[in-house]
Amino acid sequence: MIGVGVGAGVGSSTAHLHEACWLPCGMATLQVGDATVGFAVEGPSTGIPVLLYHGTTMDRAAWDMVRGSLPPDEFRFVLVEFPGSGESSMPTEALSVAGLVGHGIAVMDELGIERFHVGGYSLGAVIALATAAAAPERVASLTSLCGWATTDARMRHTFDLWKRLIEVDKELFMRYAMADGFTVGALTIAEPMIDVMLPITAGLVQPGSSAQLDLDIVVDIADQLSSIVARTLIIGGVEDRWVDISHSRMLAAAVAGSTLVELPAGHLVIQELAVDIANLMREHIAGS
Repeated sequence: MIGVGVGAGVGSSTAHLHEACWLPCGMATLQVGDATVGFAVEGPSTGIPVLLYHGTTMDRAAWDMVRGSLPPDEFRFVLVEFPGSGESSMPTEALSVAGLVGHGIAVMDELGIERFHVGGYSLGAVIALATAAAAPERVASLTSLCGWATTDARMRHTFDLWKRLIEVDKELFMRYAMADGFTVGALTIAEPMIDVMLPITAGLVQPGSSAQLDLDIVVDIADQLSSIVARTLIIGGVEDRWVDISHSRMLAAAVAGSTLVELPAGHLVIQELAVDIANLMREHIAGS
């Protein structure tokens, strides 16, 4: 969920769409109802289209290390930002899973991409799962990284703690996140750099984090899992203290024909084992 650099509902799919506004460096915004949705398109127009959702407190850069471990000309990545992250506007009402799915679908519609692969990390995995359930005819494959279907009591307490720490001191929050999000091995490597990194990483905590955490606290998409027909890869970290590995195991049991891979990492596996994730996703997409 958090980008630390070791190794960082509003609207609906039926909302009125305005012309996308393109910004420098591949960024664009799309008006979906009252919401401005930021997104980036990276890779050649001939590449395999992959819609990616980031995690809580993050923006589109969450996937940079994974994307950087893949061939540059093989995929066309569409990176959609949640409300209050990156170029997306701050939410004016409580976020919903359906609303965020609607944003992703609206962007793919705007780009004229009918069929695509979808992946998500943490809260983004929840939205990716729900996207595959909502548009089974459009999703070719699904990758869930550190995802879950129903928030449990420990997660609710954790997400509430995140909100309180961010409100008090973002650097304090990042110090906690590094201690709890990485394995001992990753922290050993990072330890000499932590004090230098903290001010930088604290500045990456997105303005919409509180609203995103409010959604984390109430997630429940268990009844949608049976609608997923896309070839599905479930990846979890066996040392994940925020989204216990049992949640990935439950997803694998609930999504018909899915494949479960358990990696030796904590929740920040997206940075700690970015190459492994890239290889798994490339093989999974190729087989779809």
